[in-house]
Amino acid sequence: MPADSIRPTWSLTDIPYAAIEKEKIIGNTDWFYLLAGASFVETLSDLYTRNLVEYYQENVGATIWLRQEWEMEEVQHGHALRRYVLFVWPDFDWERAYQGFVEAYAPYCRTELLGPTHALEMASRCVVETGTASFYTMIQAASPEPVLRQIAAHIRADEVHHYKYFYRIFRQYQAAEKNSRWRIGRELWKRVAEADQEDSYLAIKNAFEVKNPGEKFFVEDFAAFRKRIGGWVDRYYPFDMAIKMLLKPIALPPILQRAALPLLSHGARRTILG
Repeated sequence: MPADSIRPTWSLTDIPYAAIEKEKIIGNTDWFYLLAGASFVETLSDLYTRNLVEYYQENVGATIWLRQEWEMEEVQHGHALRRYVLFVWPDFDWERAYQGFVEAYAPYCRTELLGPTHALEMASRCVVETGTASFYTMIQAASPEPVLRQIAAHIRADEVHHYKYFYRIFRQYQAAEKNSRWRIGRELWKRVAEADQEDSYLAIKNAFEVKNPGEKFFVEDFAAFRKRIGGWVDRYYPFDMAIKMLLKPIALPPILQRAALPLLSHGARRTILG
């Protein structure tokens, strides 16, 4: 394991759940859906890890890191969010909703659906970690409740660290594969485009249908949910940070990256906000 992966860590005992100010968040069901959905996605990291370990089985260092650090930290994120959700909304049947999510999401999470090459799959992992680091940056800034801000800060730091590791492994494979910028960019865009249809939509759908027995959740409902939280995204989402992280595997010359950044940031804002 690389020496720079050894760093101070945190645990659930560091989170003062008893100090949660429930009244600041309990009345906003969009926060409930956002956090419950995130807790499902993070908790399922044991499945993601098995797929990646199988795909990179010849890379002993990477598989050790995936099992001993990445999986453990990702699952801890899920547990931290689950405990928060159940502290604020104790009547929610988290386990039933989570099992529904696992069943719905499993077909999208198979080894054969990973990237076409080892380097391109690592580039896709950079997309995922960019998304999570940006998401928890937004949560930390937007949260009306202090303990949630603390949880989000811990998770954000982990996700940035994970991005750096995946990017380093991407570069190792890219040195041998020599994929073109066009091919890398196409793979990155493909992963960005798939994100909502896979985990976000299914996670929130299962949270909604368990919280509201007998009601169904459709794609139109997800679009309405995204529109409602658009104010948080517009105000707090770190668009420039996210675009810089996404562009890094493409390795654009600095002058091109500086020129592309404002255009891509504007485009990303329009795409997310509609």
